[in-house]
Amino acid sequence: MNISATLNCQTIIKKRINDNKPVYNFGLGANPIKQPEFYINKLKQYADRKEYTSSEGIPELNSILLDRYSKNNYANKVLVGNGLKELIFIIQSAFDGKIFHITPSWISYKEQILLLNKQEKLIEIKTTIDNNYRIDLDELDNRLKDHKNDNKLIIFNNPNNPTGLIYTNDEVNNISKVLKKYNCVVLADEIYMNLCYNEPVKSISEYIPELTIIGSSVSKDLGCGGYRLGWLIFPEEQNILFNKCNSYCSSIYSCASVPIQYATYEMLKNTELFNNHCNTSINIYKYISEEICAILLQSKIKFIPPNSSWYIFLDFSNYKQKLLNKGVNNSYDLSKLLINEIGIVCVPGDNFNIDGLYLRFSLIDFEILENINLTKMKEGIYKLLELLESI
Repeated sequence: MNISATLNCQTIIKKRINDNKPVYNFGLGANPIKQPEFYINKLKQYADRKEYTSSEGIPELNSILLDRYSKNNYANKVLVGNGLKELIFIIQSAFDGKIFHITPSWISYKEQILLLNKQEKLIEIKTTIDNNYRIDLDELDNRLKDHKNDNKLIIFNNPNNPTGLIYTNDEVNNISKVLKKYNCVVLADEIYMNLCYNEPVKSISEYIPELTIIGSSVSKDLGCGGYRLGWLIFPEEQNILFNKCNSYCSSIYSCASVPIQYATYEMLKNTELFNNHCNTSINIYKYISEEICAILLQSKIKFIPPNSSWYIFLDFSNYKQKLLNKGVNNSYDLSKLLINEIGIVCVPGDNFNIDGLYLRFSLIDFEILENINLTKMKEGIYKLLELLESI
């Protein structure tokens, strides 16, 4: 396997900077907004805490996470790990049955399946831009029916990376009915749930709490990916799977960083500060998204406007013939073209398990001074449009 495509973007960016070449960073999806000083100071305060703890987390963090996810008597058990990525690997490793991915899907879902050599267990359900990347209920029903006698787990990423899609509450309810019909366990990757632009989005756990395992972390809403702290919340009905995952956790890592656990507990306990930080991030990214989408609408690039976080998934199929003339046959070729011609660094769509001329752009290369400075990002987008018109 190669290095993660998103992490590789950072390597390319650093090399171009060192070589004094132009670069526009639309690559790694790291939230650059500074975390609250309160959080930083709490981490300093607890820096002396060095004891081991279990994979269920320190009691204080465990308790506050159970409180936060207690709707419909949902929350029963907690696993705390070094980021959500690690915990998703644990659950895909521990689950004995068919695992369903909705594509385009986050890079690491399938990378982990390949690493685990569980390709025969994977079933991919494809979506397209024609229906705004929304899953077709009839197809979902048919695919689950094909495996009605198997144990089943589906990863439901809402809000979605890479597309920026958010399912409406009615859509989530309808999806939940199909999953309940076939007793399909849900790993709800809700790492962007606190970064929705518009009305509050309901977790699928509010419709099928007995089947849903929620995953999140401090990486996105608090912008602390390097802190490496994530969690999974299990309902009582999934205690067998929880116990198996817990056993795997204890064998793979001793515990998540204890000082960060304490600091995160304090941060989550400070509800007003946490909500204010998330709301500030939402306002910033909603503004950025609207500004960038307004420029992209001047082209023939196809996309759905993001409704959460900072990703936009671009479809260049309207330029297919022009790009073929430039030797571009797939998203990898397209990504290399943009790097070499204008210095744009982004992630090929193939890494998200979708074929075609797709690229994911992360709208994170900005500064906040008195106002939000989008000069560099807009310059990169305009250069992209100029390139497309010139070929």
